[in-house]
Amino acid sequence: MNMLKLVAEKSIYLLAALAVLAVANFLQTLQIVQIGFIGVVFLAWAVFSLIFGISVRNSLIFCSLFFIKPIPTSFYCVLFILLITFVFEYQRSHPLVIPYPVALIVLLLTSCYGLIRAREFYYSTQYFAATAIVPLILFILLGNTKLQKEDFILWIKSIVIIGIFLSIIGVFMALAHPEQRLGSLWITAMTINGYYTLAFFFSIALGMEAENSNNKYFWFIGAIIILLGMLYTYTRMALLAVLFGLILIIIMVKKLRYIGMLVLLLIPLIIPSSMVSRIKLGLTFDYSIVIRVIAWFYAIRQIKLAPWFGMGIDVWRHWYAAIIPLDFLYAEHPHNIFLKIWVELGIFGFLSYFYIIGATVRKYYLHLVKRQKDYFSTIIFIGVLALLFACLTDIFIQQFSVSMLFWITLAFMYRLAKNKTQGELQ
Repeated sequence: MNMLKLVAEKSIYLLAALAVLAVANFLQTLQIVQIGFIGVVFLAWAVFSLIFGISVRNSLIFCSLFFIKPIPTSFYCVLFILLITFVFEYQRSHPLVIPYPVALIVLLLTSCYGLIRAREFYYSTQYFAATAIVPLILFILLGNTKLQKEDFILWIKSIVIIGIFLSIIGVFMALAHPEQRLGSLWITAMTINGYYTLAFFFSIALGMEAENSNNKYFWFIGAIIILLGMLYTYTRMALLAVLFGLILIIIMVKKLRYIGMLVLLLIPLIIPSSMVSRIKLGLTFDYSIVIRVIAWFYAIRQIKLAPWFGMGIDVWRHWYAAIIPLDFLYAEHPHNIFLKIWVELGIFGFLSYFYIIGATVRKYYLHLVKRQKDYFSTIIFIGVLALLFACLTDIFIQQFSVSMLFWITLAFMYRLAKNKTQGELQ
């Protein structure tokens, strides 16, 4: 195990060196406007750090601004800021902690192999970073800090406030353009629902945690506003994810049992007419459902043909276009995160990726939900499960924007569960 940790530590330094080279190469391909944008982001972070100090908590709060308008350039800026923060924060006075060292190394190696086999640099690099680099950096970063529940709550508050802001804008945009599916300030309506799903349950969790009645009302009203933002994107899977989470709340949180039932009864009354039409279409005949079913069929068939190492990151986009019989049935990914990871990275990448997720969620459940019976922790746990449920028909957690939110949440869950374990041992 010590040898494994040594290899993992050396791998981190190698990763840092490769990151510097990648950034240098990346900067050469940028336009002047993009370089100027990067300069503004790092200048803002430098000023923020001078005022509040360089720390993991402060960097995470600053990086939450990324979710207002996620774009690839700011995504890479956030990764580099977190990497710099780790360099400043890590002290050699204690050994470097590598959470899930085997799984992280296997995931990194399989992802690198998948990237080598990719056919297009732009999108495949984003998926590579969202799949392997984001969890690696965040778990090592938070695994070597002393963050507490209060830090998690502060970060969640920034996520919820941004979610409320985006939802208000999204509702007004939907009312002004009812014939279009708009995702507020985000590029697509579908992707922002991954953010909304977690923000919705985060807001409920904050309402349960708040001691002041006014604060409780603020966060609960915030959850309703975020729910409206989800409904006005006219995305059925987002609604199903909320229903799934509310059912879990009714089962697991006695204090919210009747409120959850009331919300379930009231949801049909606030569903926009455009979404009602999409739901009715889904109950009759909907091409989007057919597209997904066919994509799942081809994904399972491809897994059987190449189960060990997959076809490479984002190769599906080009491969599927060549084999699908009709153009209107085309899907640029398998519309299921579990199938997509296996199709791209093979069985080893699949097992390592979902082992990290499953082990963290299980540890958090055992130490903070089951034993402590903490309502806040329970709803955070439910929010993560709801997002994974939504990924049965989409790939939210592998898209760079939602990936950052998901893995920060998961790394915090790991950190808090570890704090609880260390406290019990002491």
